[in-house]
Amino acid sequence: MIRSKWLQIGITVITVVALAVIIFIWNKQSAIESQDRPHLTIMLRMGDSFRNTDNPYIQELEKQLGMDIEVMNVPASSYNDQLNVAMASGGVADIVQINWSGEVNFSGWVRSGLILPIDLKQAPNIEYNTQPSLLSLMRVGEDDRIYGVPGTTTSYPYGVIIRKDWLDQLGLGIPRTLKEYERVLEAFVTLDPDGDGRSNTVGVTSWRLNQFGGIFGGAFKTDYLWNSLHPDAGDAEGKVVFREQQAGYMSFMNFAKKAFEMQWLDNDFPYLQNAEHKFILGKTGMIGGYSNQTLQLEKELQRFVPEARLEWILGPADSEGRHWNFSPESYGYRGGGSMIGDQAVFVITQNANYDAALRFLDAMSTREMILFANLGIQGVHYESYDLNRNIVIRTPQQVEAVNRDLFGISDTYRKESLVLLGDNERENDRLEYYRKKGMLLITRPSSFSSGFASDLVHFQMMNPNFKERERNTAIQYVTGDMDREEYLGYLEQENRLERQSLAHAIQERYLQLSQPHK
Repeated sequence: MIRSKWLQIGITVITVVALAVIIFIWNKQSAIESQDRPHLTIMLRMGDSFRNTDNPYIQELEKQLGMDIEVMNVPASSYNDQLNVAMASGGVADIVQINWSGEVNFSGWVRSGLILPIDLKQAPNIEYNTQPSLLSLMRVGEDDRIYGVPGTTTSYPYGVIIRKDWLDQLGLGIPRTLKEYERVLEAFVTLDPDGDGRSNTVGVTSWRLNQFGGIFGGAFKTDYLWNSLHPDAGDAEGKVVFREQQAGYMSFMNFAKKAFEMQWLDNDFPYLQNAEHKFILGKTGMIGGYSNQTLQLEKELQRFVPEARLEWILGPADSEGRHWNFSPESYGYRGGGSMIGDQAVFVITQNANYDAALRFLDAMSTREMILFANLGIQGVHYESYDLNRNIVIRTPQQVEAVNRDLFGISDTYRKESLVLLGDNERENDRLEYYRKKGMLLITRPSSFSSGFASDLVHFQMMNPNFKERERNTAIQYVTGDMDREEYLGYLEQENRLERQSLAHAIQERYLQLSQPHK
């Protein structure tokens, strides 16, 4: 009995000692693994709903990448100020998001050694999934190295959202040429397309000349909406010039003036704050817009006109039959998750564990991680995803979870596809048709945001009223408050010396941007 008791005590002691040894070894191993496991800090400009703690998406990222990830979420209103302070103090995160509104700082930070180059040989996915023209923007001066990873996106094409039910009511086909558009505009204004017996319909509405220019500028090979850096499509030499100097600019302005006089163009266009709000009231025939806006506008319009039907179509072709879109290269994360902000670039700072930071950016550029960054976790952020048709279905609660949790650096697979939100198969088919139609048929010259021309940005900062005067004088010409000679005189004399200097600067900057990276 006594022997049995001592035997039990001995077994218990051995068990306790063994457990202690196991726990010691496990803790030691965990400590070693913890020391080996990289800790990465990332500073992002996110929406107010984003949460950086108890985030299941971040937890899954950490598991897949084998690193601890700490996201520093900074409000958009103070982001640039806090980033500047962090850079100046040296207390900045390993990876930071910068916006191209601060491109001057970007080059200065590179030259100061605060931002490290991206070694593309160690990051093959970054190079594969980013267009060469975008990578070219990540160079500084004569340095051929790349200093950032641009967030990329596939944008929907810009065109015309038109009242298809009005076309059918009046027996009109889809317009393609400028003459056909003129006939449709005239019919929309004079033939009572809504059948109320009153002369109260409008051909096309616009916020100032923006949407109108987005529709009709291409017919004159002129970029009114985007005002981006690109070769003048109407110039045989293809010089990069200001919008007002493009060969077809005055022809476009004369057409806008005619449209106003004929009452095709909404006479309220100089004063509208939101042209879409007027369009959905049901008295307007067309508006400029992206193809993915069509269905939402149709639903809003149907609150006032239940039988209304919209269609997205291409704007009028130029004299050679081409449809133009001068939208600049697209940046930023516009996926299902929280907005990281347009024109986002992600850089590695001098404080970083370089290998871990580069591995993170390269991994987030893979097809699999791009998909994960846009979808999230099934059951938490989405119900189902159709890989072949690129349709994701989410409940309202999952949409909220997406806004709280997700972030990434891209929402496109090298322009291969686009995730469409919604569970209506017919509507998603319409959207995909519109997108493919625009991508296939629109001529898209290599264009860059004018924000990349630092001399122009500096001029506009020093002359804050310049852009507003440009818009207002154009409107005055269209509405007849300024005659042709007076308007041409303004374009010739206003800031004449600065215009000449800036014209040379934007030409040089475009040549630099358009060169492929080495």
